[in-house]
Amino acid sequence: MNSQCEVEFFGIDFGIKKCEICKNCNAEYLDNETMRNIENDIKKRGVFGLEKLVKVTKSGNSIVIRIPPEIAKFSDIDYKSIIRIFPVSKNKIELEVAGK
Repeated sequence: MNSQCEVEFFGIDFGIKKCEICKNCNAEYLDNETMRNIENDIKKRGVFGLEKLVKVTKSGNSIVIRIPPEIAKFSDIDYKSIIRIFPVSKNKIELEVAGK
């Protein structure tokens, strides 16, 4: 089914794009040309490949999540940065750089 979808990757808003929506699961699919354009834009912005899996460790009573250096550099985070952390849903946590 042809439709219009709001497209966002890595927090970048790409606006409304033509897409196909699966009738069974409502998954949205973009055509190859649109995906190539978005991928090229993501690469130009230096965001491509920044998604990482990290392991949770423990320190005292807290758990620790390490931020990979590529993401820290991109987000301008260093060891004295102040980070705001909050749950968005049961399986999603957001971090926001609040200051230095």
